[in-house]
Amino acid sequence: MQKLITVEEHYSSARITEQIQAILGVESPAAHRENETQRRAEDLGKDRIAYLNSVGITRQVIGCADDFPSCMAAEYAVPLCRDLNDEMAEKARVYPDRYACFAALPLSSPSDAASELERCVLKLGFVGAMLAGHVDGRPYDDEWYFPIFAKAAELGVPVYLHPCPVDKEIKARYYQGAWSAQAAALFAGFGIGWHYDVGMQALRMMMAGVFDRLPTLQIILGHWGEVVSFFARRLDEIGRGVTGLQKDFSDYFKENVYVNPSGMLYGEQFRYCLEFFGPERILWGQDYPYRRPENIRGFLEDFPLDALDREKIAWRNAEKLFRL
Repeated sequence: MQKLITVEEHYSSARITEQIQAILGVESPAAHRENETQRRAEDLGKDRIAYLNSVGITRQVIGCADDFPSCMAAEYAVPLCRDLNDEMAEKARVYPDRYACFAALPLSSPSDAASELERCVLKLGFVGAMLAGHVDGRPYDDEWYFPIFAKAAELGVPVYLHPCPVDKEIKARYYQGAWSAQAAALFAGFGIGWHYDVGMQALRMMMAGVFDRLPTLQIILGHWGEVVSFFARRLDEIGRGVTGLQKDFSDYFKENVYVNPSGMLYGEQFRYCLEFFGPERILWGQDYPYRRPENIRGFLEDFPLDALDREKIAWRNAEKLFRL
């Protein structure tokens, strides 16, 4: 396998984190992470490069990790996102062949977010945006976000829909029960809660006709399509006559969505995605530094695929999508 490009990899800024803490007057969630994991998230230097070399990753496409400033009030989100993007670009530029960057956008001000995406793509060389979180509970199909998606389509760059904590009301209703608070938090988080949440965001975009209005828009879903991709055929049974959409759900998944494993190296899900999406719609991802499977390359190398399909998933699809 000539190259390996991974696409759900993270960067965290200690400086931006401190500013957010000061503004909100609270301790950052990042402060509770394992110290070594947080150190890895903040590093884009020789240590991370050494790790990439050790596991055979050619390039990471990185986005903001903890303390996403995007959903803060616009007066804070706009300058913080700009500073974060500048910092990430400066550090990534030291190793231009090893990193590419997703922009952090101030979702609380869509016009500023669209302008920041344009600046990041045209001035900083970023390859798309990573969104995590919602403003005032608005889902991504809300017209509020449309200028952001329209700008991404105009620029020809994808938008990565990254999971975020579910709303407190949803957590209380669906994920808390006769188990510990820790179990409830994990159940509502990476166990399944935030996967359902971001998957529903993608479905709502389809249902609202966002992709009919922006047929070239591309989004990326991690974790093998965030659960909902497994129900695409079932969703097709709703019928265009009822939804008023131009296409079936399966069509939007296959024409507007890319998926990656996000470090979930599960053969059953991989086989489904190969059959449903085809190798042209699958990227590779590790979710560094929160997941660091040492066989991130070996799993793909050993999986029964023909050589061209393996190359598509390993790097050809990423190079085409991100114009690397």
